[in-house]
Amino acid sequence: MGQYYIGVDGGGTKTLGAIAKEDGVILAQLEVGSTNYQSNPMEFVRGNLDKLITYLLSEVKADRSDVACICLGMAGVDRPEDKKIVKALMAEFLPESECISVNDGVIALVGGANRPVGIIVISGTGSIAFGFNESGDLCRSGGWGNVLGDEGSGYALGLRAMRAVVRAHDGRIPPTKLREVVLGHFGLDRPEQLLPWVKEHMTNKADIAALSRLIFVGVEQGDETAKAIMLEEAEELALAASSVAGRLFPNRSDFDIVVGGGNLRKSQLYFDAFKQAVSSRLPGVGVKRPQREPVEGAVLHAIQQTVKA
Repeated sequence: MGQYYIGVDGGGTKTLGAIAKEDGVILAQLEVGSTNYQSNPMEFVRGNLDKLITYLLSEVKADRSDVACICLGMAGVDRPEDKKIVKALMAEFLPESECISVNDGVIALVGGANRPVGIIVISGTGSIAFGFNESGDLCRSGGWGNVLGDEGSGYALGLRAMRAVVRAHDGRIPPTKLREVVLGHFGLDRPEQLLPWVKEHMTNKADIAALSRLIFVGVEQGDETAKAIMLEEAEELALAASSVAGRLFPNRSDFDIVVGGGNLRKSQLYFDAFKQAVSSRLPGVGVKRPQREPVEGAVLHAIQQTVKA
């Protein structure tokens, strides 16, 4: 049986990999390009995985047969069909190793809580809440995409920032400082000038999500509209967390909620708003930033699942 464990955090634009022994101490780490086979040619994915695995093993002077387990956390890897594809792919590189493929939120939770128990609420480009209890039961809320959901996400915040500008321009809501914040961000003079940018970028969720910080700028400037938007979206995230908690931890408060995604991790304003919203719905439940990074969570999950088995 191998003595090394590899964790992979496979994002849409970059992939982080790390290797450790059973004690979980990271011995080597590397960043390569995307390993998302759903949005990249398979040969491109194979090349990045080969580079990653080869480097990690060379750093610890180990052979491929020395790897007991590799855990890959990738966005959208929830269906059995996806798991089969990932396992078949990894069998090309590590045929003697166990392979675990999970949604990237799983490794974020394990790394953030430092154990596979609790809830993670992610507000990045999109949003989702899910968790595990001690029995290994998994429950999720959200993650429906920007058409059906993604409440509390960067996309929702960015879109509402632009909508507030045009609504105020029409006189449907009171004047808001978001007008100056949003138009200033684009170097524009009038709300009508937003239309060409929206038409060009309306199908790119990431571009709209990048505008989420403008809401926080508005809050810092004391704008009531921006504050109301932030609090409403934070409440949506707390609602998702409460839904998961009710199914996994009924009538309990002895678990943690870990935050993930750039909005909750980087904005103190949004983190505080979310924490307050959670305290109203789930008294006594702790809300904290992650203790370890998702790639470390992937390593820990590989260790926990293999050693436990």
